[in-house]
Amino acid sequence: MNFQIVVPYDLPMAGFAIVMTILTYGFFGLVAAGILSLCLYLYAKRTLSDEAPNRKRLVIVSTLAPFLALLWLLIALYIHVQISNKLAHQDCGFSPDPYVTLPNGYVLGSNNTYDGYIKAPGFETDVPVTGPGYVRSIIDLQLSNGYFIGTQFDLKTSKVRHFTFDTRTRTFQTSDPNYSAGTESQPPYNSEIDAWTAAETSAHDDATSYWKLYAEYRHHWPNYVLIVLIIAGEGVIGFWVWKLWTTNVTTAV
Repeated sequence: MNFQIVVPYDLPMAGFAIVMTILTYGFFGLVAAGILSLCLYLYAKRTLSDEAPNRKRLVIVSTLAPFLALLWLLIALYIHVQISNKLAHQDCGFSPDPYVTLPNGYVLGSNNTYDGYIKAPGFETDVPVTGPGYVRSIIDLQLSNGYFIGTQFDLKTSKVRHFTFDTRTRTFQTSDPNYSAGTESQPPYNSEIDAWTAAETSAHDDATSYWKLYAEYRHHWPNYVLIVLIIAGEGVIGFWVWKLWTTNVTTAV
């Protein structure tokens, strides 16, 4: 019997797609900043006479302004990440491993967006689909009276099974009477991985999907803070350049 050693929870394509998206936007941002910088440089050189006061400073500021705007955008995104992680206790919104923190302190997330999981405060998930303080391979999930109730894909049987997790005692019960927590030691077949991936994919459309619970407890205020930071920072840079131009051009006239 031919086994392939695979960790089914690591689907790196989601993370790769995020990285490529960021790099793509970064590349086009640099190109746009470069083009705008060149246009402002040529405009400043053509508009300002050699006798204009602070001509050299205006040319330099006009040339660097687009790159300063791009730099502030990166700083605002960094602040957004820190606010999301440390204050809102959730991912920043463009992470390959999205997660939120529920009111009971449990973390609900999805590794590489294809491995739904819950974990108690202070616990980390491991390779087995369930263990002390966590459950993985979740498809559907509901939180009711201190119990997580849902369905989970069992890689040992290639079937979806029901489970109940008591948040107070951290006891895990499943519809499989022969199941023992933390005993999955054999690598899954490729067919089992395919079935698990298909189940996780269909979970996005389920009425009781863990994604619904994720969306219910996700905070949106960090996004508003990001918008304010971007508008305020870019506005300050634009106003600074405009003020330099109007002041010096008026003085020259």
